[in-house]
Amino acid sequence: MTLAMTPGARRDLVLGGSVIAVGIALLAFALFGDDEGFRAPRWVVATVALCFVASGVIPLRVAASSGGFTLNGTYANAAVSGALAACVLACVWMMVAVGPEGIALDIPITLPLEVERAVRTVVFYGVLGVVTAACLAGCLYTFGRALPALGHTTLVAIAAPLLGAVIWVGIQLHQDRATPVSGPALFLSFDRRFPGDEYLTRVQGDEIIARPGVSGSGLWVGGSGDWLDVEIPRGFDTRSGLTLELWIKRENWVNPYLKGRNLQTVATVELEREYRGRPEIQSVSLSMELLGSRPGAGDGLGQTDALRYRPVARVGEVRVAPPGSATLIPGNRWTHLAIVYDRFLVDRMRLYVDGHLAARAMSWSDAPGFADLRTLRLGTGAERYGAYRGMIDEVKIYNRALADDEIAAETAGTKSGE
Repeated sequence: MTLAMTPGARRDLVLGGSVIAVGIALLAFALFGDDEGFRAPRWVVATVALCFVASGVIPLRVAASSGGFTLNGTYANAAVSGALAACVLACVWMMVAVGPEGIALDIPITLPLEVERAVRTVVFYGVLGVVTAACLAGCLYTFGRALPALGHTTLVAIAAPLLGAVIWVGIQLHQDRATPVSGPALFLSFDRRFPGDEYLTRVQGDEIIARPGVSGSGLWVGGSGDWLDVEIPRGFDTRSGLTLELWIKRENWVNPYLKGRNLQTVATVELEREYRGRPEIQSVSLSMELLGSRPGAGDGLGQTDALRYRPVARVGEVRVAPPGSATLIPGNRWTHLAIVYDRFLVDRMRLYVDGHLAARAMSWSDAPGFADLRTLRLGTGAERYGAYRGMIDEVKIYNRALADDEIAAETAGTKSGE
């Protein structure tokens, strides 16, 4: 391997590479970082990150144009080709598994929701497409310079993992197609025997009331100290994924007293899995998150139309939320929510609002994996001073990942019968 480099080129390479690395780390934080870690708008952090990247390109260009370093030799080109191939795979991974809905970067201008979605889609696939094409071209160029000396050994080393990946995808596709399209593992319509239909239930609190729902009767949850636990029939697990969907009509209410959280949990599915030989409880939940400041103590019950909520979901330790205030849940109006945990190839999560995909995420942290379905809780059980208050209806849990068209059909079908 030959990597000729002058002292000046080495300095420029280290300086430019370090600045670009900082910029890339900041950009990744702006795109995927949790909201609690931000003290400034995401677009400001992203702008600073791009400035870092642009600044780092300058010394790299100086070093390259001066001929201060040259890349020669089989293994040097092969190493660069491998690094660029990793970048291509990362970009393709983001386009397939994350998508524009998985980017939490907020836009600093107010646009109609459909326009914002279109802008996000064009920019996301446009930028990643250009980066993917550039990295692929560089990968092929450096690989072509390294290949003649490496010969058949390289071809075998490349073909073997590619063949293994194809076989793995084929097995997953076969298993996915072999999985029967089954109905819900649990379906609560609240139209039969209230409150839990034929399921075993435990009522907590006084305000668990039957009221007119989106279809027939629905469940009214009064807020602090009121929730309903439902036993899910045994024998269902998450090997093919999980879907939780329901209709809600929240009241414009938040309890301002003491130090309540800005999060109101609407529904939680508890899962049990084996971890290091012991049972462990994981959960999948749908919640309402209050944006902006909450009412202070003494301000009454916060009965105001100015309260703005957006949907958020958690799958294990993975948080799924639409960017900024892109998707708000209005008060006193029926809204369909669904969270899908898809275990095909990789662990992916999708959040839907009224049948439209609102957010996506991948499992960067701990996801439930293979687990058994145990219980469903409707209402907020842990937080007494920020609990959900409103209607819940047509709750369904599937032990498989529903597709986009199934979610849309469920929304349209219930709405048509409203």
